[in-house]
Amino acid sequence: MKKDMLFRDLVQLDLEAADQTEVFKRMADILFKRGFVKETYLESLKVREESYPTALPIKPYPVAIPHTDISQIIRPFIAPIRLKEAVEWREMANNDEVHQVRFIFMLGFLKSDEHIDLLQILVENFQNEELMERLNNAKTADEYFELVCGIKGMES
Repeated sequence: MKKDMLFRDLVQLDLEAADQTEVFKRMADILFKRGFVKETYLESLKVREESYPTALPIKPYPVAIPHTDISQIIRPFIAPIRLKEAVEWREMANNDEVHQVRFIFMLGFLKSDEHIDLLQILVENFQNEELMERLNNAKTADEYFELVCGIKGMES
């Protein structure tokens, strides 16, 4: 299931965005045009993120894993993003904490229970400093995509 959710054309390497809202707008547009989400996805994503922030305070690179209600998803996906410059993102466990995030993995699921396993796999791998350095140093979107495809646990 997990590798089936990865699509090369969803990788965004060095995406330029002034803030979280711009990241959401740009990605919602891409995901909608490619048939992954409904037109109402952007608003749903913003509402969910406001109530349940998604930044993980992983060192040295905090990561955000935004996702929203399954009713907004047409096709399941993982959209790996590396921003050109970090943007502020509120922490999942402590809403008062804000982190500078460059790495974002936007997730879309068709079943409400699918995300638990994937989140565990991603969080475990994000703690691998060698992997995160390789993602940080990837020169092309193809290289970035291959690194994400190679994440331990993504093959099933």
